[in-house]
Amino acid sequence: MFDLILTNGKEDVSVPFTVRSTDIAKKWFNELIQNYELYETDRFTNWGAHDLISELNECISKVNDYEVCIDRYISTNSTDIQGDLNYLHKFFEELRGDVNKSTEWFNCAPLEIQECVQRFNVLIHKLESETRTKNHPTVVVTFKDRPIINLTEQDMTHFTFRWTHGTVYINYCQVGKTVLDVFKDKDSIAEGVRPQEYYSADFMVKFGPTTFYAMYLLRKLYLNLWIKRQTFKFKNLNLGMIPVADLANKVDIEKLKMFNTVKGVICIK
Repeated sequence: MFDLILTNGKEDVSVPFTVRSTDIAKKWFNELIQNYELYETDRFTNWGAHDLISELNECISKVNDYEVCIDRYISTNSTDIQGDLNYLHKFFEELRGDVNKSTEWFNCAPLEIQECVQRFNVLIHKLESETRTKNHPTVVVTFKDRPIINLTEQDMTHFTFRWTHGTVYINYCQVGKTVLDVFKDKDSIAEGVRPQEYYSADFMVKFGPTTFYAMYLLRKLYLNLWIKRQTFKFKNLNLGMIPVADLANKVDIEKLKMFNTVKGVICIK
């Protein structure tokens, strides 16, 4: 088991989870108990009112003040926010490079600009999530200097996109975009399409409703028809995410939304 500790600066709340018995869940939990230092502590989606567009545009301005690289901002009046986000994401891939091999531009940039580029990517994904679905709150927890480990063929059999309420999923820890996200975003300009092939201690908790089975089957049908029209050459498409843990108790999500910062993770062996 482990407890996710959230805070609002005045008080904390502990949310307990039970780790699943699959091999990949055990391997992921073995990484979690290493107690890596927290990296991102505010990746909350559909968690209340906040101006993500202004924050994203501020990131773009900071990068361009350092060196003009990004040629588009997002307007609050945009009629195609998802299209704007698809366009902007390519700049993150070009500026940041791969997780294990950053670009020369990124390596030479000041730490403040590197952090801004990383935040730029996070904000894009948060906006994408809120554009796609409403009332599907999520929390992503990431860690500093954690290793990234190859998934085995057996691990990959656990990928799913039938989401369940209160489930913990291994977070995407690569630079690029998954096949499922390209499909959901209707992204016709995606270049860095990379199915998830690695895992780390990073995770996402989905607090939204469980996907109805009939809806899942319909999405699966549409997705398979779309895939047949693509030219992917990947051995494994790895559609979705890998579940590794579940809420141990029911939570009142509206009360939980009073807490908007990750304070820590306490593992119970």
